Amino acid sequence: MPRAPRPSRLIPQQPARKKQSILGRSQPRNAKRRRREGKRVWPGLVWFTAGLAGMAGIGLGLVLLYYQLLTSPFFCIKDINNIEVTGTQRFTRSQILEMAHLDARTNLLALKPNLVEQTLMTHPWIARAELSRHWPNHITLRLTERIPVALVQLEDLYYIDKNGMLFKPSSPSDPHDFPVITGLSRAQFPAGQGSPSMIVSQTLDLLKFLQDNPGPLKSSLVAEINVDPERGFTLYLSGVKTAFFLGSTNLPEKIGTLTRVWPFLAQSGYLARAGRINLDHPQRLLLSLREVNTSN
Repeated sequence: MPRAPRPSRLIPQQPARKKQSILGRSQPRNAKRRRREGKRVWPGLVWFTAGLAGMAGIGLGLVLLYYQLLTSPFFCIKDINNIEVTGTQRFTRSQILEMAHLDARTNLLALKPNLVEQTLMTHPWIARAELSRHWPNHITLRLTERIPVALVQLEDLYYIDKNGMLFKPSSPSDPHDFPVITGLSRAQFPAGQGSPSMIVSQTLDLLKFLQDNPGPLKSSLVAEINVDPERGFTLYLSGVKTAFFLGSTNLPEKIGTLTRVWPFLAQSGYLARAGRINLDHPQRLLLSLREVNTSN
């Protein structure tokens, strides 16, 4: 007899139901949220865009207004006499206005005072320029010109002012009735606006004393000042062949001594015969006489 089949130990199971995807179940809810957020964002974007457009319009309006003011005849000088120029001696009024690019059409709003001042101060004879605007159509231009006190012999002749600044090489059209300082080097003049060296300061002090001296050694009669940084100063006067050695100390006292004995030197003929007078000795003068050639 055939055997009966053994009962199966496997428990029949029902097919499991597929769980609904959480993502699928939340999708409709997220879509609604996005639609609600979109409805809130759009008004903000519209207002932001409108604000930008309004600001751009205001900025454009201000630019156009500023342009209209720059070209408005109300702020133009109109009359060239409305420009006051002071402090000029070497230049004429028309030359200054031409250098500054100022005329009756100049608009005070478009004018840049710093640029005008810097343009004028590029000229070597102008030490300082100051421009003031008086609304709506007046200008004051104040200038300070450089005043040379001497010429300095370097690789060329240069003008030097009272502050020890070399500001311009000499040219044929410039005045040349100044004492010439020799014996100095370029290294003794600092670049830019630095203070002059000690020997340059001493030379300027000597020049200042000669300017105030009413005697025969006044600066208008001094043709040359030779500077030796180690030994001192030697003066050469116009029309006199004698060299006057002063040394480097007590210069006012030595010039005062020479002023007192000058009449005696002139009357005795020593000025005409002396090649060198040394004043760098206390209580005496040392004269070196030139050789006089006599011919039969």
